[in-house]
Parts: sequence; structure tokens; C-alpha cells
Amino acid sequence: MTASLRILLSTWGWRSHFYGLAPLGWALQAAGHEVRVASHPSMASTISSAGLAAVPLGADLDFAEAFAGRIGTVGPLDPSATQPTGALEPAITADGGVVRFADALLDELVDFGRSFRPDLMVWEPFNLAAPVAAAALGVPGVLNLWGPDSSVTLRLDREAVIGPLAARFGLPASAVALDGALTLDPVPPPMQVPLARPGHPVRFVPYNGPAVLPAWLRRPAQRRPRVCVTAGTMMAGNGLADRLDLPRVVRSLAELDVEVVVVVDPRQHAGLDRLPDGVRLVDAPLALRLVLPTCAALVQQGGAGTMMTALSFGVPQVVLPQVSDQHFNGERLAVTGAGTALPPEQAGGAALRDLVGELIDDGPWRTSAALMRDRIHATPTPAEVVPTLAALARA
Repeated sequence: MTASLRILLSTWGWRSHFYGLAPLGWALQAAGHEVRVASHPSMASTISSAGLAAVPLGADLDFAEAFAGRIGTVGPLDPSATQPTGALEPAITADGGVVRFADALLDELVDFGRSFRPDLMVWEPFNLAAPVAAAALGVPGVLNLWGPDSSVTLRLDREAVIGPLAARFGLPASAVALDGALTLDPVPPPMQVPLARPGHPVRFVPYNGPAVLPAWLRRPAQRRPRVCVTAGTMMAGNGLADRLDLPRVVRSLAELDVEVVVVVDPRQHAGLDRLPDGVRLVDAPLALRLVLPTCAALVQQGGAGTMMTALSFGVPQVVLPQVSDQHFNGERLAVTGAGTALPPEQAGGAALRDLVGELIDDGPWRTSAALMRDRIHATPTPAEVVPTLAALARA
């Protein structure tokens, strides 16, 4: 038998960032390796509820306060393209929220690493503490992408941003490999973006947190196509719920002969208490991975995890981007033909209604969505990638 390895996963302070790491953690654990997941204390319950051992380290930061004034829009991949309204300078700065989260985690992450002595570290995008810790510990690292890597559009001055973090451990900024020795990329062509080095393919396995399967979902939609509406977790959690007029979106879809299922954060239920007939407002934990296989279309805000979950089930979708990387993800979705994005002013009304009417038909949108599903399912599962990671650790 091959000796088990110690694997340290690290995620920063937002639960959807961890969700993309969970299936890889399961695969490593099921292969007999010792897995720990290090993050800020507020993430402990999110991690442990996924069946992985949480290591609470450092200090908690208020996500909304840390990114106040910087939750704008991330522009398209093509710098010559028209920038979204209100777009901010695409940059990770030394005084920005990404660095503040790294600063709050880094010292204790290295201290824990010195006692745990991992053979490999794995992290997700925008986690700067983990690659610095890997360099300080002399441990090979892996960057696990959760979808199209929007960081390729951002400016990052390595000396100004990474330099002070690395200097704590007597290292130059050049010693820190933000993308590790290997990048795991779950994104199939043509949605992929250019990476610093070719990514290693890995199948996207949907995980959206704890869930309960309700009675109404134990059988397929009966008479009418089912359309799911969601707004993700980031906007409600940061006081941005009013950016998307959910009641207007739902009313527009209710004009179609469809069953509408609304899956949103409870903080977004306000204003959704007087909905048209044929609309179901979910009031219990319901992960998208459970409802989307029964759906003919998805209307969503543009989160990478939400987008990749729908693609993994071959569900056509429309993105209504408001902030952050939602515009970027909508652009990457559009190139696949499996869905598209609508500008904020069309997030409701006839434009949305008519587009969703097209998505639920057996036309080119559905054909492209099925093709993307098949491409995702053709890539190696996290379990099949484990030997590659073990070889990297042992090397």
C-alpha cells in the first residue's frame, strides 16, 4: 500500500469560494489521504458541514466592509470591448480587500503548516495567503479554479501586493507562485481563458452547500417546463440585493406557460410574497444541483459556480449581471452558445420573457448546452486527478 499524504486545502472568507474545493477534498479523503481545510473562523461550519475537517485560523473580516466601494464590475476578457457601466479599474491592490483577507489569515496559516507539515497545499482564486504559505513551507501547491478565471483581467503589481506578504518569511515576491505548480481547470472549450500555464482538466462536480430534497422535487416537472431563478449568495450577503429587481424578473417569466421556481437567499424574500400563480418560492435549503436537472432553463445573476452547475446538467441559461465578475462570466457563457447575458436595463420585461421562451425550446441553445455538458462529463473526475496530485506531492 502507498502511504497516505497530508493535504492542506485553504479557502478564504466566502462560502461559494469553498464550494469548488469540496469535491476535490472528498476525493482526496476517499483515497485515504489526511485532509484539512484551513480558513477564517466564520467558515468552520460551512467546511465541516461538507464532511471535511475545518481548521479555523486568523481573524474574521466583514466581507462587505472589506470590499466597500470595490464591488463594481469586472470587464470583458477582450480589453478593446465596451466596458460595463460603472466598471472599476480591474486591479488587486495592496490596500484592497483581497490582501486584507490574506493578511488576516497568513501568519496562523504558516504556523499551522509548520505543525501539520503538509505534503501538498491546494487553494482557490483570490486566496493570496495560501501560495505565500506554500512558499514559506517549501510545499508544492495547486490552484483549483471554480470556473473561468476572471483574475486574468486584473492588474496585480507583484512587488507591491505579494512583496510585503512574502517578506514576513524572508522571501522575495518572485518565490511565490500564485498559480502553484499545477492549475486544475474545470472549464471546457470554448469558455476557457488563457492561463499562465496550461491547466490540467478536472470535471466540475456541483456542490452548493447542504440541501434537503422536498416532496415536490422527487418527480420531474409534470405539465409545464420548469424555469429556475436564483440570485446566488454574494449580493444578499453584501447588502446588494436591491441591485436586481427580482419581483420584476419573476413576473416576466410568469407570463410564459412555465413553472417558475425561485431559489434565493432568505434575505431576498422581501417583495416576493405576492407572486403570480405558477411560481414556487423555496423556503428550505435547496441546492441548485438538486433542482436544475428538472429544469428547462435557468435565470441567474452570473456567479461562476451557478453557471458551471447549470452547464454540468446541460441547462440553457441567461445571466443578469449586476456587479463583480458577473459581467465576465456572462461574456464567457455567451461564447459557448449555451446561454447569454442581458444588460441590467433588460433584466425583466419582454426582453427577458422572450429570451427564456427561446431557451426552453428544443433549439440551438439547448443543443449547445448539451454539448457543454458532454464536454464537462468527458473530463477526469476529481478522483481520477488524485494520483496526479499525489505524484506532485511525492516529487
